[in-house]
Parts: sequence; structure tokens; C-alpha cells
Amino acid sequence: MDSVIVREIGLAERDYWDEQIQTLDRVHPFNAYDWGTVRQVDGWESIHLIAERAGRVCGALQLLSKTLSPLPWSIFYGPHGPVCDPDDMDVVAAIHEKLREVAARKRAIFIRIDPNITEGESSSLERLLERLQYAHLDQRWSFWNSPRDEYRIDLRAGETAEDLYNALDRDTRRCIRKGPKDGLSIEVATTEEDLKAFYDIFKDFTVSKRFLVRGYQYQKRLWDCYVARGHGRLFLAKFEGQVIGGLICVMFGRKCVAMHMGTPYKYQKLQTYYAYVWESIRWAKENGCEWYSFRGVGTTPTQEAFKRKFNPTVVALAGYFDYPFRPVLYRLFYWCEFTLLPASWPLLVGTRKFAKGAVKRVTGQPAA
Repeated sequence: MDSVIVREIGLAERDYWDEQIQTLDRVHPFNAYDWGTVRQVDGWESIHLIAERAGRVCGALQLLSKTLSPLPWSIFYGPHGPVCDPDDMDVVAAIHEKLREVAARKRAIFIRIDPNITEGESSSLERLLERLQYAHLDQRWSFWNSPRDEYRIDLRAGETAEDLYNALDRDTRRCIRKGPKDGLSIEVATTEEDLKAFYDIFKDFTVSKRFLVRGYQYQKRLWDCYVARGHGRLFLAKFEGQVIGGLICVMFGRKCVAMHMGTPYKYQKLQTYYAYVWESIRWAKENGCEWYSFRGVGTTPTQEAFKRKFNPTVVALAGYFDYPFRPVLYRLFYWCEFTLLPASWPLLVGTRKFAKGAVKRVTGQPAA
């Protein structure tokens, strides 16, 4: 059998990466070349490792690297990777060896990967990763990785979007129709001004719901790297001429992921969520996507109940695999991530909400 060669590629081969990666079975929208560009906003550097056998692409890993300034060490994350046949031991092993080379250069503490394969598919990959001394974590969620459990809608369950719509229960179809009957319109964003209008609403929405949100530049990168290149769409909810909410989703490799959505509580009666979620599902179906993901199953019973309205399936992914390059530092990081940070999180979120409220009271204007 021909040997596997793993090499780093740069921006000049972005189109080659995207074209080739989309041919692999377990590709995910976060495997697109520009997902690394999006994550640069958060201080991550992207390194693209592509595996080739006899001149043909047989696997890949988009490696995100972040330096823990002011410390000299870094951490690695391979979102939904590696992308390859999980039974192809040679490809997985070759990518791992290349990782060790890059880790030495970047002074990495460890790498975490979370392959886009389900628990039922993962046995052979698990055995190989265990042989390579990866630790399979029990956690099903972390603060900085994709959730292990998510709701996905199988878009192949119907021949057309109309078939999918008719399969929804009567109440869900009623909720989808309600907003438009009452004057709501769902429109596709076309300008950066549309994006800014959505972000202002979404930012305030996250404060009211007590969860943290990235800054505007993150949304702008999603717009530039996915929406503007035809790999995403921002759906805006408009009422009486004003933007009152929206949803941004990304698409790649015939898969679609709902990224962020939000509408202020005062517009609850318009059922905006139902309207723009359905429009995004229809768009994904009409563009040949195989599935549509809500990313997680929901952090509250209300969120979970809403997502279930669209007939998703709970997909339990194989989860997180860590490989420590520096075991002592890795154990310290692990303690901070899964013990210290969860204990501190309520205080961080509460402080943010208090600060925003204080700014409003003093200035009469929203916090920046």
C-alpha cells in the first residue's frame, strides 16, 4: 500500500483544501479552511494539515493553536477532526506524527480532537487513539469545544422542503405561519449594515439570557468567510420596518449549522424563532444539505423543547480525545477547565450583566 504523506498547506491552497475536504464523508462546516480565519478573532492560529496517498487526499485536520500569553506554551484543538475514514489506521497515525512535529515547534501542552463520528461508529477509532495514548474524556460538554450531543435534522427524510414541513406537527406549522400573518417578514441580509443591526439585538439578548457572547468582529468574520462566499446566510426578522431578530447559519460539505439566533422577549407573540429557523432549514434543504444542526440539544428545558419541534434526532458524537505533550502542565490545565472555571462561571456572567445595567443607568445608552 502507498504511504501517507501529511503536509501543511497555506492560503494559496485554500480552494484545494475546500474542494478536497468536501469529498470526505464526515466533513463538517467547521472543517472549512476559513473556520480557522473566523477563530483568529479569539486569538487562535490555524494550521492546515492535509493527508495524501498516491496523490489523492485521504484525510485532514484543521489545527487551531492558541498561545497562553504571557506563558510560552500553547494549546491545540482540532475541531471535528481528523476528517478521514476512522478505520484507516495509517492516515490517523500519520496525522498524529505530524501533530507531534508541530507541537514541538509551538510548545504545545496538549491537543484535543472531537471527530465528527457518532458513538456507534467510533470503536475502531477509539482503539487506535488509545494505542496512540489519547485519553477519551467522560465530559459531554466544555466551555471552548463543540458539544458532544447535538440535535440534527435529517434533511434526507423528505424529497422536498415541503415534505419536511408537512412532517412537522400541527402546532409547529401554526407557529411558523403566525408571525407572517401578523406582519412579520423573514428577509435575507445583504449588507454589513444588516449584520450590525442583527448583532446589536443579539448582544442585548445574550445579556438578558445570562450567557457570554463574542464581539462584533466574530460575526463579521462569519459574514466574510461564510456568508459572503456563499457558504452561509443571515436571516433577519423584520416587523414594522425594523429588524427585531435573526439567525445566522453556515453551510459546507452539504451540512448546515445554526450558529446564533435571538429575538427580544417583547416580540415573543410573533413566534419569530419558528419563522426564521424554518426558513434556514428550507434553505439548507434546497441547497442539497444532508443535515441541519442546532449545535447542542439546548441548555434549558425551553430551548430543548423548541428544538424538538423540528423533528431532530439526538446525535451522540464520540466526544473529546486529549493527547498530552506535557503531562504535568496538562493536568493543571484540566483542573482549571473542569473544576475552577465551572465554579467561577456564574460570577463572570453575573458581573457582565451588572456592568451593562450600570452603564445604561449612568449614560442612558447601551454598553459597548
